Amino acid sequence: TGPVGSGKSTLLKTISAEVPLTQGSAHVLGFDLTHIKSKDLPKLRRRLGIVFQNFQLLPDLTVQDNLDIVLRAFGVSRSSERSSRIEEALRDVGLETKSYKYPHELSGGEQQRVALGRVLYRRPPVVFADEPTGALDERSGAVVIELLARAARAGTSVLMVTHDPAVAAAAQEVLVLRDGVIEERLSRPTAARISHLTARGGERA
Repeated sequence: TGPVGSGKSTLLKTISAEVPLTQGSAHVLGFDLTHIKSKDLPKLRRRLGIVFQNFQLLPDLTVQDNLDIVLRAFGVSRSSERSSRIEEALRDVGLETKSYKYPHELSGGEQQRVALGRVLYRRPPVVFADEPTGALDERSGAVVIELLARAARAGTSVLMVTHDPAVAAAAQEVLVLRDGVIEERLSRPTAARISHLTARGGERA
């Protein structure tokens, strides 16, 4: 977490190899980001799950088809297996009755839950969430955070970017960034503590 312009999203893009690493070193899922080759980028990204603030659902496809197209892309050829995994994913995010709906027929919170289900049903070892509650009301945001927390309890590593202290406080560990530098590393901090740290020196941010 950190104020606007502190480098949160850039950090996320760097460790997902969208932005080149120019200093230091980093390893993600066995890949050395300092020396990663172009041919290895798809291999890395196929093992990552990424949740965006703006959902990125295809507007002309139903919820079912939005999930199905991803499974097809990841090589799940059997229709019965895809249907079973989609049904499980929608049940996990509480949208089992919405499979026939189009994105515009869903609330923002429901769209984000579909997007989250689309990531989690692949069971990636690591999930990156870039402001996953940024476009949601407080209640819908709380549902999304609980789904991410559930994934973390099941063994998925979740790295989330947020400017909201209350959302950040749901994490086990919080890094506070400012001007591209990790300023604080906190274990299970309160929202008040995070708010104080991110506001401190806010005129520089």
